[in-house]
Amino acid sequence: MRRDISKVVEADLLQALTIIGYAQCDKQRGEWRRHKFHLFIRKKRKEGVALSLHEDMPSSLPPFHRARHQSKALEAEMDKVLDAYRKRRASK
Repeated sequence: MRRDISKVVEADLLQALTIIGYAQCDKQRGEWRRHKFHLFIRKKRKEGVALSLHEDMPSSLPPFHRARHQSKALEAEMDKVLDAYRKRRASK
């Protein structure tokens, strides 16, 4: 699942992710992880970012997991991330 957000304050987005329990895996790639969810943050244009979220599902074949890109759980998780960002921005 992918969402583009314009006019985002990246520092507030990163703080919102840590508040809801995401851990940063790779700073250069903008990779974040929380339980089975995997989030990538990519810069778009001047003030925007693209959030790419997928869910790791176990598999019997190597690499022993696959990515699910669409589900109700992903929609709920994306809403949770965006809601945490909005609350972080509103608290300032």
